[in-house]
Amino acid sequence: MAALGVVYLADYLLRDRMCRLPLLVFICCAVFGFGYASQRTPELPYETPEWAESRKPIMVRAVAERVEPRSSNRLRVVLGHIRCEVDGVEEILPGRMVLSIRHPRYRPSPGQDLEALLRVVPARGFGNPGGWDYGWYWQRQGVFWRAWPVGKASLQWGESPDDILWQLKARLRHAVAESVPETQGGAMVLALTTSDKSLLSSDTMNATRSAGLAHTLALSGLHVGFVAAMGFGLALLVGWIYPPLLLSIPRPKLAVLMAAPLVLGYAWLGQPSASLIRAATMFGFWGFLLLQGRGRVLMDGLFFALLTIVFVSPMSVFDLSLQMSVVAVAGIGLMYPHFRSLFLAGDSWPRQLVRWAIGIMCMSVCANIALLPLVSWYFGTMSPNILLNLVWLPVLGFVVMPLGLAGMFLTVFPWTQFIGGIFLGWAAQGADGLLVLLHTAGNAGLMPVFAVLRPLWPEMLGCAVLLIVAVSIVRSSRRVPVELAAIGFLLLVFPHISVMVADTRDQVQLTMLDVGLGQALVVSLPGGHRWLVDGGGGSRTFDLGEAVVAPALTYGRPPRLDGVFMTHPDVDHSHGLPFIFDRFQVGEFYTNGMMPRGRTGERMRKALARKHLSPQPLVAKAVVKLTDNAVFEVVHPNPQFKSGKANERSLVMRMVWKGSPLALLPGDVEKAGIDTILQEGSDIRAEALVLPHHGSRSSLDPRLYEAVSSQTVLCSNGYLNRYGFPHPEVARAAGGGVLTTSRYGQVKCRWDGNGYTVQSFYP
Repeated sequence: MAALGVVYLADYLLRDRMCRLPLLVFICCAVFGFGYASQRTPELPYETPEWAESRKPIMVRAVAERVEPRSSNRLRVVLGHIRCEVDGVEEILPGRMVLSIRHPRYRPSPGQDLEALLRVVPARGFGNPGGWDYGWYWQRQGVFWRAWPVGKASLQWGESPDDILWQLKARLRHAVAESVPETQGGAMVLALTTSDKSLLSSDTMNATRSAGLAHTLALSGLHVGFVAAMGFGLALLVGWIYPPLLLSIPRPKLAVLMAAPLVLGYAWLGQPSASLIRAATMFGFWGFLLLQGRGRVLMDGLFFALLTIVFVSPMSVFDLSLQMSVVAVAGIGLMYPHFRSLFLAGDSWPRQLVRWAIGIMCMSVCANIALLPLVSWYFGTMSPNILLNLVWLPVLGFVVMPLGLAGMFLTVFPWTQFIGGIFLGWAAQGADGLLVLLHTAGNAGLMPVFAVLRPLWPEMLGCAVLLIVAVSIVRSSRRVPVELAAIGFLLLVFPHISVMVADTRDQVQLTMLDVGLGQALVVSLPGGHRWLVDGGGGSRTFDLGEAVVAPALTYGRPPRLDGVFMTHPDVDHSHGLPFIFDRFQVGEFYTNGMMPRGRTGERMRKALARKHLSPQPLVAKAVVKLTDNAVFEVVHPNPQFKSGKANERSLVMRMVWKGSPLALLPGDVEKAGIDTILQEGSDIRAEALVLPHHGSRSSLDPRLYEAVSSQTVLCSNGYLNRYGFPHPEVARAAGGGVLTTSRYGQVKCRWDGNGYTVQSFYP
């Protein structure tokens, strides 16, 4: 509604009186859009079946609708027409299911039947305010369930349907996979030509993501633009070979006719993915307007394409790829014309080359300026690597992709297969060269990536308003629309003022983030001081520090922490910390004297070295000053405690504010460590208790709960975790009313002058 009001005000202030739209038009459009989208919203299942909550494997029969190869040799299959058999009774599951397969031995085709023993759970995300809603991402596509094969049980696929187009697509994919060299450049060529990213390693994906180039490997409107540029190149070539043709078909129209089959074919090659379909729709409207001889092709075509896309699929307005495509194109359309006058004029080759390079850079600048609020909100990072884009994008779009696509089609025919292999090899060499440049620039520190404050929605709206004001002034040279500029400025600064006011309040907050089966706790103190206890877990392909913890910490606040505590080095507590150290300003780092091993430990050591941080070990009876009135009292481990287990040596700390014990944070300490704490007679009373080891039975000791005498018991356990945490005996012994992240999402405990309150993300 705020955005609707701003749009109406902009229309009123920036248009002449005869061109303004009545307020009723805006209201009717909004009411119709909201009502139409509400009717098209997928309806969720009203409850989770008992067999899903118990993680009981069931026999599933379904039909493959989409097959999506993922990086690191993973396969994702979207299944429909789902029937499951539970205790001999067959039932139909509503919606679709996404099946994840690691290192698949067989790749099915759409329309193929599946029968397999699967573990099925509802599709659900991490319940943190302002975080990426993974559950909603799938639910708006009608996917309500996630599934994995049980053990090493084989997946029984039925006969492949007689789909000539899919067989041709599979043949092309196989030809490229057999012809490209076994390098990451070859994997890039396979991904760019067939959308198959299975050969891309996690290191390559992480490197491109860190450089802000991950979007160049996910087929989208950028790649459709490259393919359309190939059509324009063909039009130039045809016009050069046979100039009289341009007398009957002007070059812009000829370019559209040449590019249309290329764009359609490329969209078909990419599964087709939703992003490619939307990009092809935009191209279709631009081409239609060009063929009609219309002006304002870019913005009008974008409007009509967006209108069509949203009408067909209203939920696509939540799709990040569509949002970024629309905003980037709009930014280029609005700002790029003002840069063109700065280019060097002249017809000489050097001047044309310079103009071409500056033009690419300016388009990148325009797109990045427009995308800045979106990128900041979704990713909490900023990658000012425009000079790298100046090399990466042209080589990718005008060397790697043309050679790759040409090589792919040449390998289909026996008499041109050799030439196709040469083309694919050249494309792979170009891609390998880009990766060498990427890694070299990264190792030299020439690709900085900064964590930034994730703006709240008023800031995003205010930024858009001020950008519109600036463009309108430059384009029309009219007076500054003071009213609109003032609203944009207020929207931009008001959230910061509200955060500053909140930081002045005399209150303490303990926030247990929903990081699945792991732990990440945030302690917020007066004056904007924040401390992080543990950073969640993850894997080689998924980092909770990057995906959940960092976005939660930067939601409306700068990437800054007074310090970090790592209770112990287990992966579910430490894997997310290297990302935090690498991107955040961190004051201190405290540990139990142990550091993680393997890949997590290597990443952490590198990040600490870059930030010149040294881990400081803590032992029992140590006191860490958080602010003038708040401290952490270390209860465990005692220097004389004998145990080599990381869990048993977890940091156990009590948070005290103004002399009042607020919370006990015990990490993953188990029975031996708990027994030592109780024998030493340490004062561990607190109003809130985080269950040790996520509520595992290995940490069950009723004496602990009695000694703490807490009002609130928290547990970071993860939705339908495979260990069944918290164990029923632990929940009963702790008092029964355990607030788990699996049920309530993020849980926040607040202490202030009015007492003690608890809030949760889910009701």
